[in-house]
Amino acid sequence: MIVHLKLDDRLSVLRAEDRFRNWTSLDDERRCVTCKRKFNGRQVEIRRLSSGKYELRCPTEGCNSRPHLWISSATPLVSHVVGSNWWRAVGKKHERRAPLPALRAHGHRA
Repeated sequence: MIVHLKLDDRLSVLRAEDRFRNWTSLDDERRCVTCKRKFNGRQVEIRRLSSGKYELRCPTEGCNSRPHLWISSATPLVSHVVGSNWWRAVGKKHERRAPLPALRAHGHRA
């Protein structure tokens, strides 16, 4: 069941139920990686389960993503972090390191 909460209560629920990112205010923005929508804490769909716990959902109709699929607006995407020449590293041959003596003593193979 979708619940309508006071603003202070809404922020408390966001902080308690989103184990992946911190909510400092209801104005904090997230982007859903599933539907690509940007939204803030006021827009998050909050459902109360029969157990009394709350469940957070993306506010986009038909999108059932949960907080683990939301990124903060401040979080750079991998495509922005990786250099444009990332593919060159794929073709390089890496030298194999010598096994550590501690691993050999315990019967591990390198």
